[in-house]
Amino acid sequence: MARIDIGHITLNCDDRGDGPAFIFIPGLVGLYDAWSFQLSHFAQRYRCITFDHRGTGESDKPTGPGAYSTQAIADDVIALMDTLGVDKAHIAGTSTGGCILQNLALDHPERVRACIFNNTWITADEFITRVAITRKRMAESYGAEEYVKVSSMFTSGAHQFRHNLDAVMELERRALETVGPVEILAARIDMMLAHNRSDEIGGIDKPSLVIGTVDDATIPYYFAEDLHAAINGSEMMKFDDGGHYSYRRHPETWNATVQTFLGKAEALV
Repeated sequence: MARIDIGHITLNCDDRGDGPAFIFIPGLVGLYDAWSFQLSHFAQRYRCITFDHRGTGESDKPTGPGAYSTQAIADDVIALMDTLGVDKAHIAGTSTGGCILQNLALDHPERVRACIFNNTWITADEFITRVAITRKRMAESYGAEEYVKVSSMFTSGAHQFRHNLDAVMELERRALETVGPVEILAARIDMMLAHNRSDEIGGIDKPSLVIGTVDDATIPYYFAEDLHAAINGSEMMKFDDGGHYSYRRHPETWNATVQTFLGKAEALV
């Protein structure tokens, strides 16, 4: 891991492996660790790059108006690519990271080779809004520690607490050690609720794989169906269980499916 100055902010980054670039964008919790089961696999044949979002982990935590938006983090990704000398990359984004990927695919298509949209949405509906506001109120009323613990319940889901508890607790441990102040937590929740590319999403023309999970208590599965329908030619993958972190609950299946998808996408070039 290294803190890298990308010009306007410093991000904590993981850069490993050789081959075509493959960027992994975390979700709202923002920690690169969420992708640990993917990095060890894909670094065998790709240059894997991931990072802590601004406001999370060991990355800078700016404050003030405009500091947090999915567009700002998309700009961070482009600046990180420029700094690391990456012209184009396959990009996976989970949850809020999938919204950031939408911005990249729409605004910087020349930098994107293929898209993997994992457990994400196009724009928040009433359900997502209520979940997000509950998390925000928890932070504002009880502080950052309780916010992290409640967020862990929403994102990991019951099956991971039962079957993957050590991994859940390790991710939660780092979140607790590096969590930003409540002001930043609230701003990042507002960021996810403000995201809306619904009028443009059909313009994504990169090879795209959309992944959703039926028992996801944070982002309902129907959003994966909506995104799949909106992106012409996209592929679809469904997990029946695993919650919001199904890619951590079933990494072998996730990794194998994405590897096959990337092989087909690369054959099109």
